[in-house]
Amino acid sequence: MDLKAALINEGFRVLGPVGSVEGTIDLLRDELPDAAVLDVNLGDGKMTPVALLLKSLGVPFVLASACERSELAQNAILASAVNVGKPTERQRLLDAIQALGM
Repeated sequence: MDLKAALINEGFRVLGPVGSVEGTIDLLRDELPDAAVLDVNLGDGKMTPVALLLKSLGVPFVLASACERSELAQNAILASAVNVGKPTERQRLLDAIQALGM
């Protein structure tokens, strides 16, 4: 919720947060974001299917995850994404989103 508030304060419209992979995919069926911030681990699994869907739709994303680089390296779609870490420092997240062209 802190990340949501920080993004809203910077003028972004936020579609989530969503607490599950399935819920996120459902949300993306209704509306596509300009960019996304993903945590890797959710209650029902890893966000890998969401990352793959976003990539196929041309939606850039960053990670806000406590996962170690070695864990992310096990999956190419996650290994290539910028991870701003968790807990997430506000300015680092904003800089990463701006680097996506937002």
